[in-house]
Amino acid sequence: MSLILGVDPGQRGAFGILDATGGFQSVADLPIISDKSLTWIDGGAFQSMLLDAIGGRQCRAVVERVSAMPKQGVASSFAFGCGFGSILGVLQAMHLPIELITPGAWKRGLGLDSDKKASLHRARLLFPTAELHLAKHEGRSEALLIAHYARTRTAKATT
Repeated sequence: MSLILGVDPGQRGAFGILDATGGFQSVADLPIISDKSLTWIDGGAFQSMLLDAIGGRQCRAVVERVSAMPKQGVASSFAFGCGFGSILGVLQAMHLPIELITPGAWKRGLGLDSDKKASLHRARLLFPTAELHLAKHEGRSEALLIAHYARTRTAKATT
């Protein structure tokens, strides 16, 4: 059975995995490394976490397409890009098919806006067994919703 990996990039980002029927499989925060003012995704830890969660099954990755935001500083833009690149590098090294999707597309498709609390609430309703009980689990909720959107959009396209 094929899996769908959703990734919400960022220092407070996460990944979530659903099966082909939309069943919850796994969710976790992205592992972070920090060195003074620079932080990035711990690629080795991220890869190990994914290998454990995927367990040899087929998987495709859907990653939120991110970019620098207006009024974001140069240093924070660089750090954000470094983390995003780390995620893509791990997924490429694992030979996973990668799709990038904008926040506007998946949120609009699920009837959401930029309110992260609304995303957390929706994910809690859709995936009651997922560990989403803390307010800081916004990244986890968005990763699962990205995977959910990709699965439902693909299901509609094939029917």
